[in-house]
Amino acid sequence: MNFKKLFESFSYLSISNIVVIGCSAYATVLLANYLEPEVLGILLTGEAFVEMFSFFFTMGFKNSILEYANRDKDGFIDGLNTALGNALIIRFAIAIPMCIFIYFFAKNIHTDPLMIKVIVTYLLVEFFKSFTNIFGVIRKALDQFKLVASLTAFNKIMQLLTIFVVFKYLGGIEILLLAYILAALIKFLVSFFTTIKFCKPKFDLEGIPSMLKQSFLFGIFDYMEEAQSKIDRLMINYILGPSSVAFYSIPSKLNRLIKILPKSIKQLFLPQLFKTVRSSKDFQSTIKKLFILVIGLALPIALGIYYFSKPVLSFFFYEKYAPAIELAPLFAFIALIWFLNIIPSLILATQSDHKGRNFIQFISIVVNILLNFWLIPVYGIVGAIWATIIANFIKLIMLQIRCLPVFLKASV
Repeated sequence: MNFKKLFESFSYLSISNIVVIGCSAYATVLLANYLEPEVLGILLTGEAFVEMFSFFFTMGFKNSILEYANRDKDGFIDGLNTALGNALIIRFAIAIPMCIFIYFFAKNIHTDPLMIKVIVTYLLVEFFKSFTNIFGVIRKALDQFKLVASLTAFNKIMQLLTIFVVFKYLGGIEILLLAYILAALIKFLVSFFTTIKFCKPKFDLEGIPSMLKQSFLFGIFDYMEEAQSKIDRLMINYILGPSSVAFYSIPSKLNRLIKILPKSIKQLFLPQLFKTVRSSKDFQSTIKKLFILVIGLALPIALGIYYFSKPVLSFFFYEKYAPAIELAPLFAFIALIWFLNIIPSLILATQSDHKGRNFIQFISIVVNILLNFWLIPVYGIVGAIWATIIANFIKLIMLQIRCLPVFLKASV
């Protein structure tokens, strides 16, 4: 991918991200205004509960599909077709029994009927989403970023309209949960038909064990990375209750929206880095372009959150969540660390450094949990924020040290 094509693809993703961030932000405003804090807290906690099992839905396919296609002796495209077929087989074999297990596990630890309904809803959403994401990886590998960006923006617009229509004309939270399931099914069907025209799945039964192993190893890191972002909500719910989750989620939601940008950058550069990993010159050139992009975005975004998050959130949420909004500037430090994590994370992924990636992520999660147990009872919600900042900073330092040889080579 040349620089012109790279810039064009990033432009598509950027425009899509503007739509996504805007729609997601306003969706949060609508939910906060239509739902009582306790109900909103249950909705967010149920979502976080299901996402704690995201490993079994994502399984590291965003990396293993590209790694499988890159080493295929018949070429990248042929390998991509086979990777798609094998990924679908693995997905079917794991998703259904895991949904059943998670449901009965939730029934044993949650007694609130609404919480169970929320968990079942997000289980079905994640089931369809797990297949949708596989098709998304294929489209990105084929540099179909315009299509990816269009579908992403369309999905978020539909989510916003769904929330508005449900609460305005159809009913309350239970109708919304049904609408979420229907929307996930529609996304799956659209993703299937827009991918199958570019990539025809093939099957290599002998290659499934190898791909399953790589998916598992890649997936451990992806799971721990996503789980870490949910730990704060789950522990606040455990220690302070669901209403506190709602208050914490208002300022943190802004950061979770900003996180779309680092994720999009990873989506853009990951296929390119896998394609160039065999060429040292091309690989280093891609890393340098990535560095310029990361620094150009990280600093202004972090400063923007620090200085402008409070007035922006105050405008939308008024006095109802005023105490929580006061904490919003602290999330600027988390956002900055997320951007700085992009390059070392991608480098270790393309090198299949499972041992280094997973060990670093595990240490970060352990630190986060221990700090939450210590800081939340003493400082409340602000304690959870500082626990996340410290844990992510330790992770950043460890990632930078692990990638130091590559950085030194790129600087030459």
